[in-house]
Amino acid sequence: MNERNLVSPFALTGKKELRTLVENRKAYTLNHCELNIYETYERSELVPLTFSDLVITSMLRGKKVMHLFDKPGFDYLPGETVIVPPNVTMTIDFPEASEINPSQCTALAINQQEIRNTLDFLNENYPRANNDLWQLNYQQFHFFNNYELAQLINKLIGISTGDNLAKDVLANLTLKELLIRIMQMQNLHEMKDNLTQMSTSNRFAYILQYIKAHLTEKLNIDALSQMAYMSKASFFRTFKHELGVSPVDYIIKERIQLAKQFMQNPYCSIADACFKAGFNNQHYFSRVFRKMVGTTPSLYKAGIVKTIN
Repeated sequence: MNERNLVSPFALTGKKELRTLVENRKAYTLNHCELNIYETYERSELVPLTFSDLVITSMLRGKKVMHLFDKPGFDYLPGETVIVPPNVTMTIDFPEASEINPSQCTALAINQQEIRNTLDFLNENYPRANNDLWQLNYQQFHFFNNYELAQLINKLIGISTGDNLAKDVLANLTLKELLIRIMQMQNLHEMKDNLTQMSTSNRFAYILQYIKAHLTEKLNIDALSQMAYMSKASFFRTFKHELGVSPVDYIIKERIQLAKQFMQNPYCSIADACFKAGFNNQHYFSRVFRKMVGTTPSLYKAGIVKTIN
């Protein structure tokens, strides 16, 4: 199970200031973007919402069911983000919204020219490997926030709603980083979802497939860089540039996910899960587990046992 990194909820609108109980809107407009904060206080269905620009939405409170691209509706919860192309209508259900349990969501609309400028700059100055272009992938439109993405969204909310005289400049710089982070996450998800097809033509997909097949064994960055026909320094730098995570951190995260799968078995001890997942030091395993998961392996395991019982 993937970890959701939460974006900090925004202060709710006072009752006297509410203009509607369904998708009440506050807007903060800057030069290249507009931050919208929507709140809903009663159950509703099939509420349409359309933007003329690309919009990056992030859930802060409550629950929505989102209908997009003629696909089945999906639950949309805090710690998750959805990107929507210009002029595409989202249709939204609010199955649990109430006065005591409102939903709250941000919708960051970004000027199309600013997006084009960012993509042109990246493709000209920081080209991807395999002659791929930097571009937003609307097939990868719903994902869990990683730590970096949640922090950037928090930062943008703070800039947009603050009174710093340089807020437009600060927001513009943060927007560029946010777009890069989203594309890196999309690159990684696309490769992981299509490893077999992509591994024959993309060196990093090949490396991810090799890591997956040998995750419980000793993995050496020197050997991986040789498989990619790159120097160690170039491999390390380009891997992080393309996918938003270093090869070492990627391996650790994958091993933590594997260890969590082992720990779902009530008869598998923490030590067994640690070593079966490819770690060779239980103290180190516990330290990185707590850093990435937000709790200790023993508390995580206790929660699983309690749920089973």
